[in-house]
Amino acid sequence: MKKEATRALKEQLRKRVLAMRMGLDRDQVKVSGQAILEKVLGLEAYRRAKLVHTYVSSKENEVDTRALIGACLAHGRRVAVPVVMPGTKTLAHALIDGLDQLVVGPWGLAQPDPAAATWLPAEARIDLVVVPGLAFDRRGHRIGWGGGYYDRFLAQVQAVKIGLCYDELVLDCIPGEPHDVPVDMVVAETTIHQGDFA
Repeated sequence: MKKEATRALKEQLRKRVLAMRMGLDRDQVKVSGQAILEKVLGLEAYRRAKLVHTYVSSKENEVDTRALIGACLAHGRRVAVPVVMPGTKTLAHALIDGLDQLVVGPWGLAQPDPAAATWLPAEARIDLVVVPGLAFDRRGHRIGWGGGYYDRFLAQVQAVKIGLCYDELVLDCIPGEPHDVPVDMVVAETTIHQGDFA
């Protein structure tokens, strides 16, 4: 499939799955989010992780990561979160020790204030990355927001990569592009999909 056709197909998928996510029942989202959190906390990759990198849930009906951040800190793990730096096409990464360090950043995303952030040292070894996505497929491919920020980051980090996704938004197949970096597993409320990456 040509690059332009793949991109157009992904854009159509992005609109469709965003509409699906926005249409999810709020109460069910909370219940499903709790089930997903419990599955993540049971993962061997989580139990072994000393440094967890995770997005901070900021969008409506996004799988919640705030409880995960709290659990990580309570269990003595270090937590790093992404920071969008205006004018760049890459993510910066900051360590946090509480959700009270977050402010509203670009696109309404919750992140540390860049002027006061404790930056993750370049030599730090991330053990687990929790990757955002509007939808994932069973092979670990995802539909994001289309900016490519996470693909650039994931291509540089050697860590277990997991996506959090509601059952309804785990698709059979998402078309891939050469720059796409699939996650190792997709954690949904009833199933963990490991595809070819287990």
